[in-house]
Amino acid sequence: MDDLTFSSYNARGLRQLKKRRVLFSFLHRNHFDITLIQETHSCMDDEKIWQSEWGGRIFYSHGSNSSCGVCVLFKPNLNYKVLKTHLHPHGRYIVMDFQVSDMVVTLVCIYGPNRDNPHFFSSLQNILQDFHCDKVIWAGDHNFVFNLQLDKVGELQRTNFKARDYCLSIMQSLDLVDIWRERNPVGKSFTWSSNITPLST
Repeated sequence: MDDLTFSSYNARGLRQLKKRRVLFSFLHRNHFDITLIQETHSCMDDEKIWQSEWGGRIFYSHGSNSSCGVCVLFKPNLNYKVLKTHLHPHGRYIVMDFQVSDMVVTLVCIYGPNRDNPHFFSSLQNILQDFHCDKVIWAGDHNFVFNLQLDKVGELQRTNFKARDYCLSIMQSLDLVDIWRERNPVGKSFTWSSNITPLST
């Protein structure tokens, strides 16, 4: 696992060619082995074009051309084998087992619902029972914050407490940690801010 590098981004739509070129160029320059992307706004007609632009294999779970959608990009020269996948029918997550050398990794790329929906995570937990789940990488946009004191600035209009608590229980059962928070126990760093409400996440 130490030899693999991962990255994760909420793209807020990848339908624009210029935006895809900028992102793909950035990923190639930084030599990430595997990248998880949320809010692709992709559809089946995009698959061959995007894969040609990327140069490696892409796994998709499509939403619509204006919402949802997640994908997983593998670096073109990475030697790996995908063993099993489960794709959410409406672009909310991809779960897969893949193998590199003799190591099997379970990968979860997630774009959580806007509403407080613990059933979504309950269903995901049931799906995970069919996967290896010894070494797990879980990344994405959950549409809630894990730490209400450190992961936001301003007031939250949506807290999604029930979904958050259920998700945390799954992560604890898998012995997962928030790696950024582990390395930055009291730090605050935000990648998105709302123009409507005084909120950063």
